[in-house]
Amino acid sequence: MSASKRKKEKRIPVLLLQDLPNLGQQGEVVLVKPGYYRYLISQKKALLATKEKLKEIKPLLLEEKIKDRQKSIEELKEELEKIVLEYELKIGQQGQVFNPLTKEKIIQKLKEKGWQISRSQIDLKGKITQKGEHFINIYLGYNIVAKLKIIVK
Repeated sequence: MSASKRKKEKRIPVLLLQDLPNLGQQGEVVLVKPGYYRYLISQKKALLATKEKLKEIKPLLLEEKIKDRQKSIEELKEELEKIVLEYELKIGQQGQVFNPLTKEKIIQKLKEKGWQISRSQIDLKGKITQKGEHFINIYLGYNIVAKLKIIVK
């Protein structure tokens, strides 16, 4: 038999019980070769993906993943609330405000500090045109809101 007419090797569907590099994430169903299947089963890293097991286990894995993400977002919230952004506001002689504080300026300052926040996550109606301390809500997901402190001089 020539190499081009070789029998196609059978692949087995498995449900991953943990994240595995170059294979998939926890809760995913992937196809693997029989030898790798035996290895994954022996290491308790995967289960044979039958309909019954998927119905039984997948919701549990997803709940666990959601809880992990919520915990990491809570930690991000705590770190974000430690940050204080400072801006200088230019006010003319007649009280007109030059260069008011906008979402874009907040995003830029956060980006400089290593944070990736989008416009839709920032709760700022209009622009900040007054000096003083301001607190802005930043929505991080899973109903978690961080309060960002901004000082305008």
